Amino acid sequence: MTTMSDNTPKPFKRLVKKLTIENLWLYVLKYMITKNEPVKAYEVVRYIRNTLPYKPATVTVYTVIYRLSYEGLIEQIKRGGETLYRISDKGRSAFTNAINFIRYILDLLGKDV
Repeated sequence: MTTMSDNTPKPFKRLVKKLTIENLWLYVLKYMITKNEPVKAYEVVRYIRNTLPYKPATVTVYTVIYRLSYEGLIEQIKRGGETLYRISDKGRSAFTNAINFIRYILDLLGKDV
């Protein structure tokens, strides 16, 4: 990861923010795919805070989890009084589509460089 300083151009800082904090859903789904078992929301928060250069507020991550659940991209599982989450088939499809789109953009931007 490239470190940012006061000299880092603003467009680059905006790009990093857009590809991280503004697309937390990708990191939530990636974690759930990697774990391959139901996870607690706070595990997702810990993963994201340890992975991204930005440290989103806990409530922000919980909001993303809630929205993903509402949209059917993740499923809630009640177990022993706890709520766990796992990626749904719809979520896997959305994640795959997003990654393929990012690859397309990288190919487009990387030509002739």
